[in-house]
Amino acid sequence: MTKRTLRRFLPVAVPCMIIIVLILIFKKTLVSFGFNINFLIFTNLILYLLSYFSFFIQLKGIGSKSAHAFVRGLTTSLLLKMFVIIGGLFIYIYAFGGNVNIPGLFTAMALYLFYTSVEVIQLMKIARKKTDA
Repeated sequence: MTKRTLRRFLPVAVPCMIIIVLILIFKKTLVSFGFNINFLIFTNLILYLLSYFSFFIQLKGIGSKSAHAFVRGLTTSLLLKMFVIIGGLFIYIYAFGGNVNIPGLFTAMALYLFYTSVEVIQLMKIARKKTDA
């Protein structure tokens, strides 16, 4: 992995750290609104790692000359995210006996949308540069 490749993923890495810092800064306020802080931090890290692996799987597909490789990378990253998130959700619901943190789940959905959109934007920039060259 080159520095250039890692630099491409920086727009996802920086917000992850900012989100964790903001959660820790506003810890008391978030708890008063019913958020589980540990759940938020853990979810943020899991979604960051999923985006990280998904980004590099799709980056390999973009770098390939075969359209099948691109579709395979896209499908692999989608399935990876889907199985990890659904599996994590089932484990979370089972571990807490159905007593889940609703504000935390909705925040996790928003974080998922955020990470996915930033990942797609970065991949689109890379694909656009590749076709322009």
